[in-house]
Amino acid sequence: MRLCLIINVLHLCYKSPRTVEFSKYDRYDNCKSTGGIFLKKKLVTSTLIAAILASAGTATLASSVQAATDNGIAHPAVTATPALSTQAVTHAAPNNSEQQFIQTIAPVAQQAANQYNLYPSVMMAQAILESGWGASQASQAPNYNFFGIKGDYNGASFNMPTKEWSKEKGYYTIDSYFRKYPNMAASFMDNGNKLRNGLSWNSAYYSGTWRENTTSYKDATAWLQGRYATDPSYASKLNNLIETYNLTQYDGNGTQTETVSSSATDSTTDFHVVRVNSNQKFAYLYSPLGEKIVDRSLSANTDWRSDQFKMINNERFYRVSTSEWIQATDVTVIK
Repeated sequence: MRLCLIINVLHLCYKSPRTVEFSKYDRYDNCKSTGGIFLKKKLVTSTLIAAILASAGTATLASSVQAATDNGIAHPAVTATPALSTQAVTHAAPNNSEQQFIQTIAPVAQQAANQYNLYPSVMMAQAILESGWGASQASQAPNYNFFGIKGDYNGASFNMPTKEWSKEKGYYTIDSYFRKYPNMAASFMDNGNKLRNGLSWNSAYYSGTWRENTTSYKDATAWLQGRYATDPSYASKLNNLIETYNLTQYDGNGTQTETVSSSATDSTTDFHVVRVNSNQKFAYLYSPLGEKIVDRSLSANTDWRSDQFKMINNERFYRVSTSEWIQATDVTVIK
């Protein structure tokens, strides 16, 4: 086993620096190097090689074996699973940080949304998208702005750059003042108040998000696009988050909620083995929203297990890890 790892490490060190590397996609194929991992623009020194060899029997080996045996789609870890794995693939769950964030905001969103007769799922999707899963500077203490609402809150505000979009300029960045809240709950309540009571010059500006005026959360997200945010893909991004993480479970059993089913636009359980096409060096990976993930790809002619497919922006994608998808045009289904 140790010799296998050493050979693979040496193999990695001498790969062409022009080839893209994505370290979490470890291929562990009975000591056969198939090109599943590469190093991108890095030269591994002899000192580093020696250090790796010296520790091959301890932490490095343990982590490699874990990556190889961990059934990535079935576990929280964001790890793709080679097709050679014999373990069964089960329905995926959000990874630990995503699940923790969902569990944190769910009761807060439900309280605020229900008070203003809005969809908790939409409010949660907005918080996820606007705050980057709670990782944005705006959503961190002492700002607690989870929805990108501009202006001030009881006189409190902070300034930071923000990305906007227009037909004339496309995407561009400006500096703006944003509301600063005392805590998370205040941010969610203010979002609910904004959607229910609108703007100073039009109290019904967001009336298309009210549950009594809609037949499903999709009506609400469609209304938000172009009004709440300038992003031309805002509604589809919210819908993908709601569907991917089953956020409608927090909407309750109201007559105006919609249950997500396995349709052409939703995730559908469908077990396959897909092979990255050999006529390309690698295939990019995408988020559940269809956004290309920086420095993440799968090498040509490698096989991966997939447990779901879905349509994103009218294109078919296969899921190869908990939160990562590959375009159907980049692979061939072999099983």
